[in-house]
Amino acid sequence: MARSKKAGATSGQGEVRRLWPAERDLFKAHLLRLDDITRRERFGTAVNDDFLGNYAVTTFGVGGLVYAYIEDGAVRGAAELRGLEDIVAQTGEAAFSVERDWRRRGIGATLFQRLITASRNRGIRTLYMTCLPQNAAMRQLARNFEADLAGGYADVEGVIATGGPTPFTILDEALDTARGFASMALSMQRRLWRPAFLGRSHGA
Repeated sequence: MARSKKAGATSGQGEVRRLWPAERDLFKAHLLRLDDITRRERFGTAVNDDFLGNYAVTTFGVGGLVYAYIEDGAVRGAAELRGLEDIVAQTGEAAFSVERDWRRRGIGATLFQRLITASRNRGIRTLYMTCLPQNAAMRQLARNFEADLAGGYADVEGVIATGGPTPFTILDEALDTARGFASMALSMQRRLWRPAFLGRSHGA
């Protein structure tokens, strides 16, 4: 079972939970805030705003799952699990993005652990990830989760054996999903709610 050798802990100011399709705009806003270097680290090449907007639209399809670190109503870090449309292969792909000012808080490690749990519960036994050779932080994060790293000049690939599901991993994800859905519903209610008097004219 893949497990972090250095358990990460977030600052406690935000929450890590599953991101739902109704929150696609939060994910898109996160991607658009990434600086040029972080965009290249995430996608392996330079990408523009139009690319990121289209990417956010397609991410929440049948084959994708997203966990996010949310602080003050904004997504500051995200982890994606792709490949769920082909579970027979028992493999999946992980990708991460954390805004520069929110790094070194353990957010990446917490997101990574959520993805591993989700992978195990869906029968994904092997998790792949790629990063640029100069992305030392991501390489170290992968090593902390006992990934086998290989690569060269263009990119580095990490391979993680996740292990199978257990009653504990299933319960852990179920509780996390319930908490996350409740948090999403509350967040949506706050964004959509308007006091009645705001809709009235002063002369009413």
